[in-house]
Amino acid sequence: MEFLLLLKTSITMGKTKKEDLIKEEFTELTNYKASTCISVYLPTHKSGAEINEKQDLIVFKNNLQECARQLAAQGKEKPEIDQLLQPAYELLKHETFWYQLSEGLAVFIADGFFKTYCVPMKVKEELHVNSSFYLSPLIPYITHTAYFYLLVFSKDACSFYKGNGYGMQKVEVEGLPLGMNDVIHFEEKDERKLFRGGGNAPGAEANFHGHGSGLADEKEYIAQYLKEVDQTLWTEVLANEKAPLILSSVEYMVGYYRQNSRYKHIAEESITGNYDHEGLNALYERARKIAEPLLKEDVKKALLNYYNQVATDLTTSMPEKIIPASYYAQISDLFVLENFHVWGTFNEADNKLVVHPEKQEGDECLVNRAIVNTLSNGGAVYVLPQEKMPKESSMAAFLRFKA
Repeated sequence: MEFLLLLKTSITMGKTKKEDLIKEEFTELTNYKASTCISVYLPTHKSGAEINEKQDLIVFKNNLQECARQLAAQGKEKPEIDQLLQPAYELLKHETFWYQLSEGLAVFIADGFFKTYCVPMKVKEELHVNSSFYLSPLIPYITHTAYFYLLVFSKDACSFYKGNGYGMQKVEVEGLPLGMNDVIHFEEKDERKLFRGGGNAPGAEANFHGHGSGLADEKEYIAQYLKEVDQTLWTEVLANEKAPLILSSVEYMVGYYRQNSRYKHIAEESITGNYDHEGLNALYERARKIAEPLLKEDVKKALLNYYNQVATDLTTSMPEKIIPASYYAQISDLFVLENFHVWGTFNEADNKLVVHPEKQEGDECLVNRAIVNTLSNGGAVYVLPQEKMPKESSMAAFLRFKA
């Protein structure tokens, strides 16, 4: 199952359509080149007074006006600017769009090219006008591959979910019991036979499971039900998995499931109580608090590897070395300080790097380019706050080989 990382919103005939941003689309953005590529990032709101007052719309409009000013300063004529920004100004007219946002918004504009993406986390307000799109803020979503599972169960219900650091969705598992009555038909208890009902409709055909000699009391019925849940999840999903599984149920059922499950990666902390009717967002917030440290194992391992090699030639924290290395597929793991920029140019043919203290005409963000290059060459990228960066650096890299 492909998990939703971002949502693309396409405007068609006054309606909005949400789609997955898959890696193929991200690759399209990274490879797109034009004389003018505009990238706009905005923190947005899902509810509150900001929605009613159209604050997000106003901020976006202000960015478009600033973009027009920058384009005019580059010598572009007003008709050309108006044509380039026309799809963005059209977006301002779609009121439903501005009522359906997430935590952040990314917009990419070029001649004949216009795409918007809702981002499930706050982003910094930024406007970039360049010959390529600025994609660094999207990196955490594209590269975040760690995920967890959540099992919510009680006597009367059972649901299974998959989530990551940015959201969660329900997973339909074939054969997963819908509750204890879906495994044990109480009218047949005296005959000591268990079966999964073919449905709740009268006369539905039953599928006998043949689980043994019979059950003595309700505890044994619950035990058999949970065994059936565990067996189904193991067979259909978990046999080859190592992702954390978070359990949510009343305490004694969590204890039994944990004790008897075949799955060896159940999270130590659980969500205790009955959450059969909890909303998806509320469930996710509870699960995320438990899963968050577990989802950071990949960056922990990458940082440990970096520190273990810090005395060798395979590590560097110097941007003037890291940026060229990214062009030549040298980087295995790249660590970048969030919101960090290096402005300049790099000529791959003669290996010439030019860096300016502030952006000049013709410059691009070389940090953005290093990120894109590293991902394109199969490396891993980690965008981190300052306290997590190796050696208090702004960029650091573990190299595949030393040139």
